Amino acid sequence: MNIRFATINDIPVFVELGKQVHKTTRFKQYGYNEEKMAKQLRAIIDDQKGTHCFFVAESEIKGKKQKEPIGWLLGCIESHLFSEHAIASVINYGVVPNKRMSGAGLRLLTAFRKWAENRGAVELNAGVNSGIDLDKMDTFLRKLGFELTGGNYSLSLKK
Repeated sequence: MNIRFATINDIPVFVELGKQVHKTTRFKQYGYNEEKMAKQLRAIIDDQKGTHCFFVAESEIKGKKQKEPIGWLLGCIESHLFSEHAIASVINYGVVPNKRMSGAGLRLLTAFRKWAENRGAVELNAGVNSGIDLDKMDTFLRKLGFELTGGNYSLSLKK
């Protein structure tokens, strides 16, 4: 398994993968705009300020020399309104269902942590708001040393 930064060539794969994952989350009610997704991914990949990252986990395809993407992590770094300290936050993170428990999730978070530390971050934040596998994510993040500091709440305004 390999962790690397995403390239422009990854965009079509992750637009399609995003569409598949989107169908399994609570966000499926909002639809999925492939064009917007591609534009957003490109903006993160092209980030010149160094405030955003897009990591890809890839695994070799059995019997072939090719690799396939099996996970991703989009992250950013910024300071709070009240402080100069840099805080790194996971924007979106996942591993395809049949590759969970492969170590990809851990390796993605490890790469993100190193990226954040290299930029002077004093804290990592990871929110879980997909509505799926909440107990598993809680257990996983706590084993990595994350502490629960709040919660995600939503209020539908659609009628």
